[in-house]
Amino acid sequence: MQLTDTIVAPASGAGFSPRAIVRVAGPKVGEISEKLLGGVTTARKVCAARFRFADGLALPLLVMRFAAPGSYTGDDVLELLMPGNPHLVERVQAEILKVSETRRAEPGEFTARAYLRGKMSLEQAESVAATIRARSVAELAAAQRMASGETGARYRSIADEVAMLLALVEAGIDFTDQEDVVPIAPVNLHHRIEAVMGEIAGLAGHERATARTSLPKVVLAGVPNAGKSTLFNSLLGKQRAVVSDVAGTTRDVLTEVLDLSSDSPGAGEVELADLAGVDTISRGAIDEQAQGAARQAIADADVVVWCDPSGRFGGEMATRGVVVRVVTKADQGGVGAGAVSVCALDGFGLGALRRAIADAVSGAEGGEELAVVPRHRASLREAMRGLRASMDAVDVKERAVKDPEVVADGLRSALDRLGELIGQISPDDVLGRIFRTFCVGK
Repeated sequence: MQLTDTIVAPASGAGFSPRAIVRVAGPKVGEISEKLLGGVTTARKVCAARFRFADGLALPLLVMRFAAPGSYTGDDVLELLMPGNPHLVERVQAEILKVSETRRAEPGEFTARAYLRGKMSLEQAESVAATIRARSVAELAAAQRMASGETGARYRSIADEVAMLLALVEAGIDFTDQEDVVPIAPVNLHHRIEAVMGEIAGLAGHERATARTSLPKVVLAGVPNAGKSTLFNSLLGKQRAVVSDVAGTTRDVLTEVLDLSSDSPGAGEVELADLAGVDTISRGAIDEQAQGAARQAIADADVVVWCDPSGRFGGEMATRGVVVRVVTKADQGGVGAGAVSVCALDGFGLGALRRAIADAVSGAEGGEELAVVPRHRASLREAMRGLRASMDAVDVKERAVKDPEVVADGLRSALDRLGELIGQISPDDVLGRIFRTFCVGK
């Protein structure tokens, strides 16, 4: 990663959109401004300009210029706001790349430059990636806690306590020949290590949480013959599930990726699942297995689309996810208060349903997983191992430290792992893993 290069990349999402941003950072910003934009010199203000292509065509756009070091990366920076046509965005980049010593940015390189130049802490850099990945209000709140330094303050508090305990234990080792010098009582040491372990375990339940790497899970649920498979096919725009009037046709959990951005720009993709109908009546061992799989999928879903052609929606869905009620087969006259009415045969209401699903996904639970990102979770887990080894070497009943060197070694290992989180220990491979998780342009 050469900090002296001028880099360019889209700073907005991929695909078609009303607007897109192309970001340029580095020493060649002035030359690019003169050559292609007619010399935008006003800093920190939005200016109208015309981007000039080599073939003589000009593109009207808006430009913001930031002078070093008062920019996101610490470089001279240009941000070009233009129509969000991917082909146009690529053409603008290609024109900028004709300027010597200009190249495409690597993933996360803008934020990496900001970190390396002291513009932000490592924790704040990771919060940028967490904000980009956030799919709900709770996830955004967790990312903001990282950005504000709240999460880092808790890490530092824990690390300070571990460092103090290590100092006391090592002092005890130094004074082993003096029986009247006891820097910390074994019972007190045991209780303080136990308290630290409890605080670490309380950080977003890091032992239980799993990284949120898959798409949000949306399932179509309801009784047999509620129109789920027909709706599944219509939402996908292709014949994926077998449709029949015979109850119990769907046995397996069928999944496909559904893009919601056409009806809700920026909504992204979800994993849509068609399930077997859930009923109190079992039609044999296979049907019982199919219903069991359906109930499990409903329980684990982020969003449950509850399909009922009558609109009565009796009972409750056993799920942790957000429930969207849908009156299927709207052509048959079913009505439900607060429900979306659709007819999968002619497409009536499908756009409204996609928007309702997008809204439900954005408000789905589970955001607290991001309070501890995967790198943090791994370091906390290793710190817990060191603390547990230290605590096991303290005999509370005998009121003695069986092996103070083992206690000190465990505390030192825990402190090293915590040091990775508070920025005191930042190996190159750790930094590389962090910034490779970013998308290009960030």
